Amino acid sequence: MPRLFAPPTVIAHWDTLIENLQTSSLEFYKGVEEALTKRELPDSRTLRVDWQEGGVLSARREYVRVTRGRYRFDVCAAPFGRGFFVSWWLGEPLPSGVIPTVLTLVAFYFATGMMRESFGIRPYLFLGPMGGLVPLASALLLVLGVFLAIGVFIPESPLDAYIMAIPFIGRAYARLCRPPTYYRLDMALMFQSAVHAAVLDVVDSLTKVNGLRPLSELERKPILRVFCNNSRHST
Repeated sequence: MPRLFAPPTVIAHWDTLIENLQTSSLEFYKGVEEALTKRELPDSRTLRVDWQEGGVLSARREYVRVTRGRYRFDVCAAPFGRGFFVSWWLGEPLPSGVIPTVLTLVAFYFATGMMRESFGIRPYLFLGPMGGLVPLASALLLVLGVFLAIGVFIPESPLDAYIMAIPFIGRAYARLCRPPTYYRLDMALMFQSAVHAAVLDVVDSLTKVNGLRPLSELERKPILRVFCNNSRHST
């Protein structure tokens, strides 16, 4: 089971404390997983992950994670006092840009060497005007072409986050290949609505079985962040 430390960029969040409900986190997670299976969400994957409560040596808290493309849902459920707390976080991963940047530089180095050989430029001319600029420009176009091909022919995935973490290239990749179109935003909202509905199904079932007050309409609404220009509006 993965152990995670830093949370992703938060897009939306929801939480509630259900008074006088006594159940286990494992039973709640099982119900959520069953509700998600019934919905048959396309291109999604469900697994259990552990988030650190604090630093490296702190205790771990188990979450249910639902992933689709570059979006991640982390669902938390735990007893709290005489009640039961439920929350979820929808976000995008925030990987470090060090490794993808280093790999890109290595690829650029080898691409430059390959282009130098293709143009028949000898090693001692590598730093000359023609020996340097032509292979470097060709190698740069080759590397950029590879990233462009990934963005065009490969669907959205966690790989996007690593590419976007590369300085300069990441911003260009996001603008050209992953712009915030209506379609992308609608797909993200569909994903959010489906997982949220699955969580609410379990909450409603538990409150009904235990004779507790159902959640109000206001309590059922998530807080949307990034999609509303970082303002805290309900959806």
